[in-house]
Parts: sequence; C-alpha cells; structure tokens
Amino acid sequence: MHEYEHVPVTIAAAANEAHGCLAAGYLRGAVAVARSVVESTAKVKGMTGANLAQMIERMYSAKLIREHVRDAADEVRFSGNEVAHGDLVDEPIPQEDAAEILGLMDEILEEVFESPGRVAERKKKRLARDTPQP
Repeated sequence: MHEYEHVPVTIAAAANEAHGCLAAGYLRGAVAVARSVVESTAKVKGMTGANLAQMIERMYSAKLIREHVRDAADEVRFSGNEVAHGDLVDEPIPQEDAAEILGLMDEILEEVFESPGRVAERKKKRLARDTPQP
C-alpha cells in the first residue's frame, strides 16, 4: 500500500487499488484504474472537457502539471484507452509496461497533490513560527 498523504481519499484509494491489481497480476485492471485516477485528478482540480485528453491539456495550461507530466498523463490515458477499448485477443500487457504506467500515475499524483501539499505544510510551519505569540 502506498502512502498518499496529500491526495484526496477517494483518489488515493483508487491509486492503491491500481497497485493492488498490479501486485495480484491483474494488469489490465491496474492500467484501467490508473487511467481513472488521472481523470479523477483532473476533475477534482476543476478541469472539464469532452474527453480526458482535453482535461489533461487544461491541467497543463493551468500550470497544475509540467510538460513532462502532461506527457506522462497522456501515456496513462493511451494505455487505459487501449485496455478499455482494445481487442482482448491482442497480446496482454507486459508486467513491466503496467508497472511503468502506474509509476507515471504516481508521478501525476506527486505533481498535483503531494509536492504542493508538502510545500503548503512547510509554509504553514514557517508562518506559525514567524507569528508573534501573545
């Protein structure tokens, strides 16, 4: 189980479910849930659009994610779409590929929630220290 200290509870639960699927060998499930984590992340940040590609682009335009993280989100989206809309007679997803997709999902959560959360905590501590006590 991964620790997601600053990720909203429902998104953190889904991310942990993706990791659980990966650990159990349910690779398509892991990738599909990773895609849903990216979409839920965009939605909780107020991004709208006709599809996930537009929401990812809006996260980038809003400076919630950097360019390489936008590209990571697109890779998760592409893989999730392949799982959801692909032909199941195609070759299965290799374990290594599914693990990479979940690693990219975690990078997105780090960029959008974890890193800003740690910075906000640090700033709060500094401000509390700098505030005169009566």
